[in-house]
Amino acid sequence: MRQRRLLRAWSASTIVLCTLLAGCTPGLAANPRFATNSGAGPQGQPAPVQADDGPPPIEAPKNDLSWRDCTTRVFSDASVTPLPGVTLECATYDAELDPINGAAGTIGIGGVRAKNAQPPADAGPLVMTTGSDLPTSTQLPIWLMRSGAEVLDSRPIVAVDRRGMGMSGALDCRDLYDRQAMMDQAQFQAGDDPVANLSAIAQTATTSCTDAIAPGDSAYDNSHAAEDLERLRSTWDVPTLALLGIGNGAQVALAYAGSHPNKVSRLVLDSGWPLGIGAEAAMEQRVKGEQAALDAWAAQCVAINCPLGPDPKGAVDAVLNQVRGFNTAGSRSVATVANAIATALAYPRGDRVAMTNELADAVAGARSGDWNAMNNLINTAEQLRDTDGQFVNTCSDSLNRPTPDRVRELVVAWGKTYPQFGAVGALQLAQCLSWPSGTTPPEPKDLKIPVLLLGGQNDPIVGNEGVGAIAATAINAGSANKRVMWQGIGHGATIYSPCALPPVSKYLDEGALPETDTFCPA
Repeated sequence: MRQRRLLRAWSASTIVLCTLLAGCTPGLAANPRFATNSGAGPQGQPAPVQADDGPPPIEAPKNDLSWRDCTTRVFSDASVTPLPGVTLECATYDAELDPINGAAGTIGIGGVRAKNAQPPADAGPLVMTTGSDLPTSTQLPIWLMRSGAEVLDSRPIVAVDRRGMGMSGALDCRDLYDRQAMMDQAQFQAGDDPVANLSAIAQTATTSCTDAIAPGDSAYDNSHAAEDLERLRSTWDVPTLALLGIGNGAQVALAYAGSHPNKVSRLVLDSGWPLGIGAEAAMEQRVKGEQAALDAWAAQCVAINCPLGPDPKGAVDAVLNQVRGFNTAGSRSVATVANAIATALAYPRGDRVAMTNELADAVAGARSGDWNAMNNLINTAEQLRDTDGQFVNTCSDSLNRPTPDRVRELVVAWGKTYPQFGAVGALQLAQCLSWPSGTTPPEPKDLKIPVLLLGGQNDPIVGNEGVGAIAATAINAGSANKRVMWQGIGHGATIYSPCALPPVSKYLDEGALPETDTFCPA
C-alpha cells in the first residue's frame, strides 16, 4: 500500500496599519521600541500601575486539580529533553458537554502544569492554549525548552488541550482510508474533479465523527472551548484567569473574554485571527503566510549557502512536480509534501541556521530520490496537525464556507497566485463543506483590562493580517493594547522569539503594557 501523509502549515503575522472607523486599528506608535534577542533594554520609567485602576491580580487556585507527575512522558512525547528543575504534572477535570445548547453529559478536559521551586505558593497560574493548531500539552515543553521556563520563576503555567485532542481524550473517528485520502486531498482517486472526490470522502468522515461525538456534534467550536476554560476557573474557585492564547488559542481566549469579560485578569493574544473571520479569508491569509515563510526561508538558505544552491524555491518546485507526476516510489501526494514543508517552517526545531538546513537537506534528498528526511517531516506534520480531533475542531470553527464551485475557482486562481501552496490551501476548504454550520462567538464588550498582542512576519499558520484585526476588536471593547511583532519564521512569537518574553513577563507580573510597540528581529 502506498505510503502517504498530510500536514498543515502555519503562517507569520505582520503589522497591519489601519484607517478610519472605530472598527479599524490605529497604526504603530510613533516611536516603537526595537528589541534584540537578548531582550529589550530600559526605555524610561513606566507610569506606575494604580492599584484601583489596574487589572486584578492573578490568584492561586483555592481548589486545585488532582495533579500527578508526568514530566518524563510529556517531555518525551514532545521530543524535548527534560529541563533540570522543571516539573510537569497532568490532570483532568469534567466540563459540561454542551452548556450553550443544553445537551446533557460531561466531557473530560486535560491539561499539564509546569512549575519549578521558585515562585511562592500563592502565585497564580498562567493558562495557556494553542487551540486546535496542535495540542497545547505538546507546545508547552517546546516553549519551556526555548525561553518559557523563565516564566516559571514567577508563576506556574497550565496548558489546557482542546476537546478531542492531546490530554483531552484524543478522538479516533475517521476510517483509516478516509483519513489518508483526506491527507492526500484525493489525489489518487479516479476522475478529474478533486473537489468532488474530496468532498465525498469528507462527507463520510463527517458522518463518522458526528456520530462518534453525538450528542455533542455542535459542541467542539471556539465558544465551547472558552466554556471549558470557564469550568476550570470555577473549579479553581478564582475570580479571574490569566490567559495566553496562541494561534487558534487566541480565538479561544478572545471568545472567553467575549462571554466572560469580567473574569479575565490578563489577556495575551499571539498570532491569531478575529472571531468572525470566514473560512475563505482565513485560508487565504494562511496561504499568504506560507508563501511569505517560504520566501524568507529561501533567502536565509541562500545567505548561509545551504545545500540547495542559489534557487531553493526552484528545488521545492522540482519536488512538488515529482509528486504531482507520480514519479516517486512512495507515491506521496502534493498535499502531504506541501504541508510537511509548511509545518517545518511553522514549528522550527533549533535555531535559524539549523532549521534552514534541516528543511534544505530534506528537499535536496527528495529531489535526488532519497526521501528519508522528507518522510520524517511528513510523519511529524501528520502527528502534529492531522488528527481526528483537529478535523472536528477546525471544521466546527469554520464559518461562512464557500460552495464547491467556489472552491474549484479558488483551486485555479490561488494555484496561479500562490504557486507552492495555493491549490493545496483551496482544496483544504472542501474538507469541512459537510460539517454542521457553526456560529460566531460574541465579541468582547466593556473589556476593562489592557491586551497584549503578538504576531510574526512570516507565519505559515495564520498569515500576518490578524494582529491588526484583533487590535480593532480590543479597541471596540474599550481596551488599550500594545503589539510585539517578530520578524522571523514560525507560528507564535511568544514561543520562538526570546525577545518577546520580557514584555510578556512584565505584563503578567505588573499588568502593565509596554510603553510602545516592540519589534523583535528574526
